[in-house]
Amino acid sequence: MTKKRPSLMDLFDGLCDTTLPDSGPPGAEEPCTDAMTESDGDTRYQTGRKRQSPADSLNVPVCDSTVPHQITFGDSGEKEQCSSQDTHQSIVVGASQKQDGIRVYNKRHYCLYCSRPYAKMARHLEKAHEDKVDVAKALSFPKRSKERRHQLNYIRNRGNYAHNAAVMESGNGELVPFLKDLLNRQRGMSLCIAHIAKAFSPERSCGDIRTCKLKPKSVSRKPGKNRVQSLCAYTGPVPAQISKQLWGVISSMNPDPITNIIKSDHVITDLGQHLLNKGVREKMRELGRLIHNGRRVTSLKNLEDFIHPKKYLEMVRAVQVTCGYDSGTGTFQIPSLANKLGNAMVKVSKLLKAHGLIANDHELVRNATEFQQVHSEKWNEMISSTALRNIAESKWNVPTLMPFTEDVQKWHQFLSAMQDECSSELSGTPSTKSWTELAKVCLTQIILFNRRREGEVASMPLTAFLSRDTSDPHEDVDWALSEVEKKLCRHFSRIVIRGKRGRPVPILLTPKMLCALELLVKYREDCGVLKDNAYMFARPTAMTHFRGSDCMRGFAKTCGAKCPKSLTSTRLRKHAATLSTVLNMTDTEMDQLANDIRIHREFYRLPEKTLQLAKISKVLMALEQGRLAELHGKNLGEITIGPDERVIGSDEEEGSGNIEEGNCFCC
Repeated sequence: MTKKRPSLMDLFDGLCDTTLPDSGPPGAEEPCTDAMTESDGDTRYQTGRKRQSPADSLNVPVCDSTVPHQITFGDSGEKEQCSSQDTHQSIVVGASQKQDGIRVYNKRHYCLYCSRPYAKMARHLEKAHEDKVDVAKALSFPKRSKERRHQLNYIRNRGNYAHNAAVMESGNGELVPFLKDLLNRQRGMSLCIAHIAKAFSPERSCGDIRTCKLKPKSVSRKPGKNRVQSLCAYTGPVPAQISKQLWGVISSMNPDPITNIIKSDHVITDLGQHLLNKGVREKMRELGRLIHNGRRVTSLKNLEDFIHPKKYLEMVRAVQVTCGYDSGTGTFQIPSLANKLGNAMVKVSKLLKAHGLIANDHELVRNATEFQQVHSEKWNEMISSTALRNIAESKWNVPTLMPFTEDVQKWHQFLSAMQDECSSELSGTPSTKSWTELAKVCLTQIILFNRRREGEVASMPLTAFLSRDTSDPHEDVDWALSEVEKKLCRHFSRIVIRGKRGRPVPILLTPKMLCALELLVKYREDCGVLKDNAYMFARPTAMTHFRGSDCMRGFAKTCGAKCPKSLTSTRLRKHAATLSTVLNMTDTEMDQLANDIRIHREFYRLPEKTLQLAKISKVLMALEQGRLAELHGKNLGEITIGPDERVIGSDEEEGSGNIEEGNCFCC
């Protein structure tokens, strides 16, 4: 009499062991001694073997379903076999077996404490490891109870996970999946659920981690996207030659063939370690795409094969396919990628040359050196000249989208009203929502007023604001400033942050902006911002920051602007540069406005802080008020815009005052 196959819901609830002594009827258990040796069905791994990732190539063969079989994938990914024998230097995934058309239930689980396989894990734990804390906890529950089953399943899954992790690290042995019959289909890899350490297929992982019975109660599902496969990959064993930080970057990539190439190619991982803080993910993905396409159209298999002078033309062919080159029209679909790949190949050749010099590998050094010589002679002719021409031609007839001065003024007024409302709400009843809204408003205001790149301001660290210079300008330099400029120096606050290429970038803050930022700092932790989050504009309950482009896009749409698409940080910077041409500024003044602080002769060698507060703030205020056209022909010294001046609206009376008192809620 055959056993009834458990339903999917039973398996999902942790009843994968149908012969569990606590849940089965009397007499249903098959005898199994605890003195089982490693030879009894043990296909364990051997240590010291070459590590092989199971995600490289898993093409499941079509085998006779009536013959016991296992799925094997090794180093080459070419030889596959249907055999119950252990295969050295390969990873075997246990598959379901049938005998005379009847399912054979011979699955064994690995003990967490003695690392041996047993068919009756619950019985083994009760007899051999009853002194362990987790086992004692499981045995304390009544038999056939749900709590007892869940605790025993938890111990069983942890043992299988420890075994699977060791197999994946050594590259040799048998993986124990949670559901063997599901692996008869073709799979690219198997994943381990983070909370329960079950080996599932990628298609099942999302649903199982959401409804997991063993998930800690403190772990709540966050809104938005939850990249389950990336989480499972990150919680798995880290390869020996990859750092934990780099493994986190790789694990967060989309699980596709390109990511598998990145994991298996040691040159890409070495380069990724070298570029860890320089846009590493994008660079590694670019090289992974190059190898992925190179394998299809050339004989090149890994990145080291590309760095060979005799295979240079094959490398060029792979680049053309990756960038979508059309030989008929002589154009690239992605010309910028072609230039990036050319620069990346030079870096890779230098990296391999350094490795060859260290390892005294003369052949590797010679190949890298000769590749660099060929590359310097042929790359411009074969790739870069065409790519640069395509980039230039694509910009010829593109209309220039510039912000309207009216839209910029309307945006300033809308953000100012939003800031007052959010500040009042946060100071009255602090909440995560009010803190988030005020942070987004302040981020957008600073980008708009200073005409800075959104990424520079968005990633501003909290320490930059807390350690800002609050001292007054030196009295000895007051004689070089006008009365208006003296007021400006005391009106604005200045922060220096990291800009493009590591350059210092000044940020000017109005009193209202400063007050709002102090309010954000005051209620930071009370509104859910993590203590370890180092960003000024941090996301609550996360370690990241708000994106400036998203904030600007949202407020631009809601402020009532005629052309919201034109209100971006890049176009605002171009807008400031274009309108500044009406001023009669010297070359040195233009350098100051462009944040190129090199010489101060025209400004009597004023201190940098005084120069930015007194001179540059005039242009920023004129841009904010839309009055730059009124200053036609003036230089920075002749502009007299006071810190309290504002534009009189059409609906306001001519005789109304021109002093705008900003509300402050930071007290």
